[in-house]
Amino acid sequence: MEKSLEESARERRYYVEQARAAFQSQEQEHISESVQEEIAGGNSSLGIRFVIAILLFACFVYCDQEKVTFQGIGAKEVIQQMEWKPFPTEKLEEILTDINISSTKDDNE
Repeated sequence: MEKSLEESARERRYYVEQARAAFQSQEQEHISESVQEEIAGGNSSLGIRFVIAILLFACFVYCDQEKVTFQGIGAKEVIQQMEWKPFPTEKLEEILTDINISSTKDDNE
């Protein structure tokens, strides 16, 4: 007995739907696993970085209190370097205001 065209089409459609469902469920499982790994990895990394930051700060405070230096550099020099502005913003502001003033004078003429 041969199947009718309608029965064959129904069977193929059912097979395609099963294949799609199988692939979608596998894909969703893979995505959820990777998201969970990222979340877990990100949290542990944050904790490690936080602990390292606390330890560095404690070492800095200890070196400042005990006047410990490393190759002649003490806590005061470290603080000066953190406060030092390598880019002179005041000078840049002066130059920019001079440019704005000169450009408006040229526009008016």
